[in-house]
Amino acid sequence: MWLELKESPEYQLAGAVRYRVERKFGEAKQGHGLRRCRYVGILRYLFQVIMTAMALNVKRIVKLTTGVPFKGRVRAAA
Repeated sequence: MWLELKESPEYQLAGAVRYRVERKFGEAKQGHGLRRCRYVGILRYLFQVIMTAMALNVKRIVKLTTGVPFKGRVRAAA
């Protein structure tokens, strides 16, 4: 049963979509501090999650509008 499900086209399509979603969760966890709670309390943790999501969305907006990925801090021109 599992092997039949694994080979179905629907399962393959869902895997491709899941990969894109999980990649964003991984970026939030590894690059933006969602590995651990910074604050104590559910409302304060919610604040951390919302701010992280906003940062990820701003990065995505920059990439979609300019075509240039946002890679960390901007260095001043010499």
